[in-house]
Amino acid sequence: MEVLYIHKKKRRRFKKSVLAVVAIFLIAAMLLLLALMHFGGSEGKVRTARIETESSVSAVVIRAETVISGGEYDIAERYLSEGQRVRAGERVMDVYKLGFSREIPLSLWRTRQDIYKAQLEVLGEARDVELRNYDNKVEKTIHEISDAVLTGADGDVLELKNELTALLTDRAEYLRSSVQETETLRALYRQQEEREQSIADSRVSLIAEREGLVSYYFDDYSVALNADKLSNASAELIDSIVKKNGKSLKWMGSSKTGAYRLVDENEWYIAFTTPASQGMRVVEGEAYPISIAGYGEFSGVGEASFISGQRVVNLIRVDAPLGGLIDVRTVRANITFAFEGLRVEKRAVQLKDGEPYVEIMIDGKRTGVYVNVHSEDGSGAIVSAKNTANAPLGEGVKYWIPKKSIFKK
Repeated sequence: MEVLYIHKKKRRRFKKSVLAVVAIFLIAAMLLLLALMHFGGSEGKVRTARIETESSVSAVVIRAETVISGGEYDIAERYLSEGQRVRAGERVMDVYKLGFSREIPLSLWRTRQDIYKAQLEVLGEARDVELRNYDNKVEKTIHEISDAVLTGADGDVLELKNELTALLTDRAEYLRSSVQETETLRALYRQQEEREQSIADSRVSLIAEREGLVSYYFDDYSVALNADKLSNASAELIDSIVKKNGKSLKWMGSSKTGAYRLVDENEWYIAFTTPASQGMRVVEGEAYPISIAGYGEFSGVGEASFISGQRVVNLIRVDAPLGGLIDVRTVRANITFAFEGLRVEKRAVQLKDGEPYVEIMIDGKRTGVYVNVHSEDGSGAIVSAKNTANAPLGEGVKYWIPKKSIFKK
């Protein structure tokens, strides 16, 4: 009985050890299988194809512009309308220093009216044809200004106002040279000159230094975001402007924001961000059709994209008249990424420090090649090597396709 008892005890120990070995083997096999599924891959061959895709983005408009300041001022008199072209040497506006009273121009206007009445009294009924022509033109222009105000044609109002000012000046000079002076007129002329001098002492005329478009609208980004400061366009700044919807953030210039902006008509940019985990991004020198909601169709050329935090800043330059975009900061745009070139499986494009690369097979070994991803669809991507000297990337070249895609589904 004692021998039998010892034999049965050893048999139980043998069964437990066998089960432990089997369990360890199964776990190891499962881990190996998972590793192969996760890290395994296959080879593919680069081929030529065309992929076209459209991306809808919220973008920021960046212009080539100069903010013109008039110093500290209270009152401004504009000679050009919003968006009007100005030539070098042309007067854009006059600003009047802080403390200048609005009563002075009004009193000058009344003095000129008094002079005109006094001149007519001297003339009596003896008004020649030239004076009558002046009077008719002045009256006609005043009616045109009234009509333009009623229809809301601001540009016409400003142009007609300038025309009226020139007519009144010409008429005043004509009358002064042709009407005999009286004591009353001499006193009024002196009063007029004193008030004109007071105005001239407070006035600063702003003359355009170059050709461009004039805009009196400003936002908080007119200086920081400019064509000569594209490196300032961080992803954080662009995304914050988009979030605030900068299109609605505009107001007239003042002594705190500047007098006006001088804008290059045919150079502007759109900037937008994409995730750093996305391989496709704007490629420098490539052409991109752009459709901007409410503003039309354009064609742009890519600037160098760059990583900013967890995002990529994409920039496209447009050399075409900007039209209504002169005073708009954010837009909704559709960008077409349509390219023909070297196609690889989308899963083959991997990322290192935010930069896309493809592993090609050289002598049976995998070699990483940094690439531009021009366009992509659900399964493939059109790529080009950033530096062809490092390794060849052409049609027929074998490349590695990892099992696990680095792209988000």
